[in-house]
Amino acid sequence: MKRAILILFICFPVLAYAQATERIYVSTDRDVYISGDDVWCSLFCIDKEKGCFSDFSAIAYLELISTEETAATAKIGLLNGRGAGKFRIPDKTPTGNYKLVAYTALNVNENSRDFFAGAKTLSIFNTTSTARVSGGVNIVSEEVYPRAAQPEDKASPNLSVSVTGAGKTKTLAITNHGPAASVSLSVSLLDDIVPPANGGIASFLESIKAQPLPTYTQRRLPEYEGEIVYAAVEGMKKEGVQDLSGTAIATLSCAGSPSDVYSGKVQDDGRILFFTNNIYGDHELVCDISQDNGTGYISLLDNFLHPEPEPVPQLLLSRALNSSLITRKAALGIRPQADTLLTYLSRRQDGLLASMRTVSYHLDDYTRFNTLEEVIVEIVQELRLKKSRKGVSLEMTVQDPSTSKKTFKENLLIMLDGVALPSLSLIENIDAMLLEDIDLYTDSFAMGSVAFDGAVNFVTGKDYVTALHFPDRVRVADFKGVSYPVAYRGAFDGAAEKDLRQLLYWEPILEIGEGETIRIPVKMPEYDGNFLFRIEGITENGPGVEVTYRM
Repeated sequence: MKRAILILFICFPVLAYAQATERIYVSTDRDVYISGDDVWCSLFCIDKEKGCFSDFSAIAYLELISTEETAATAKIGLLNGRGAGKFRIPDKTPTGNYKLVAYTALNVNENSRDFFAGAKTLSIFNTTSTARVSGGVNIVSEEVYPRAAQPEDKASPNLSVSVTGAGKTKTLAITNHGPAASVSLSVSLLDDIVPPANGGIASFLESIKAQPLPTYTQRRLPEYEGEIVYAAVEGMKKEGVQDLSGTAIATLSCAGSPSDVYSGKVQDDGRILFFTNNIYGDHELVCDISQDNGTGYISLLDNFLHPEPEPVPQLLLSRALNSSLITRKAALGIRPQADTLLTYLSRRQDGLLASMRTVSYHLDDYTRFNTLEEVIVEIVQELRLKKSRKGVSLEMTVQDPSTSKKTFKENLLIMLDGVALPSLSLIENIDAMLLEDIDLYTDSFAMGSVAFDGAVNFVTGKDYVTALHFPDRVRVADFKGVSYPVAYRGAFDGAAEKDLRQLLYWEPILEIGEGETIRIPVKMPEYDGNFLFRIEGITENGPGVEVTYRM
């Protein structure tokens, strides 16, 4: 259905824009950070006209901006209007207040900035540098600094919250007295640093109701199924080669991820569009373009909007904050570093090869040969090397178990570590001792406008592919992908170091049914202090939910 909508958009862009008017609210684990901190995010993407979650866009873009520049960016995947992820504030980020803005590709086409209605102000302190946002910091005395202006307890008619338990484990009980709700939950230290003023999700929902319908300019395609990676052709040196549109085929492969391989054609404007299913995590992408003439290569383009800086309230800086900032700096290293401390949440998994029939061979320490040819002959019975004047190629034999009929397939996609190779000759002489697995995908499939009878992926397990000697037209580029949707539920190994955590618990997507009570154990840190439990979200019939509970 979404692919059909995409075709309609290409033909009738105004019709596609009318499908949704999206607005995003970002809930974060805290409002105050120091440089080097992680910012944990929960996204609520709202269909403005319907007043419910939007299922239109598959990805949102986040930018942390000051009055000077964009300090950090992130991509967050969206699934039925909800998203979760995190990004790290760079260590050299100057002290000051910043706006965290979120938008989709559909928003980029609007002629106003109304889609920044959900922007949130964050205070950031750099504890290792005197760098400050120009004109963004107001230094005040200890007597003037408003220490008492801390968040007050805020109740909701729908949700009631109670905390029980003695010692270092507390139990947070959340009871839903109203319709089902989707919320975020954070538990963090409440110190002397005054957080910036933010309106909250309820005021955000009210504000977007009063916004006029946007007008659009066709600039970027909406992203229904995942990020559209844009690229451009560069380095064309041969004379007479001016227009590659409709002829050259480009491939984009993610090292280590065989399902993240895509193809695209050069458009009339010289750009190449790769329609992905969202590439999660940071990777090296291998970019190749094949053409009959020319020596061009492709380079990836930036998808972020990089808006002009907007006015941001000044941050109050005072010596009264010394103790709190020293504590925060000490706690910076006590954050979840290993994957085992995080809980991975649901995300889009609709990769090209993920659902195909697969035959896998694992080359253990006792099953080894020196050359690729020996491995294929001795181990992989479905493959056969074919040599001709044009070079070496592979043929795959697939047998139907019900009829015993054999099918011989020659038009195969050849990959090393998930990267599409222009020819098998690139790895013909590879050290076969590097190989760990060989995966055969026996179904026919289409990758963009290119059809294959099947695929073979040779796996080294160490992304050896990026060290190959590719033709000059191939480029390997660092790529910042979509943040993995994760929750942090307070796991901590106290045997290694003191528990100085300031973020104790973060659940970005918590679904609470009508009449349901959820009990959540929260492990408290070793130190004593005041702590803030904060819940933000939306009920299924629209109203916002905001609860703060101090302990």
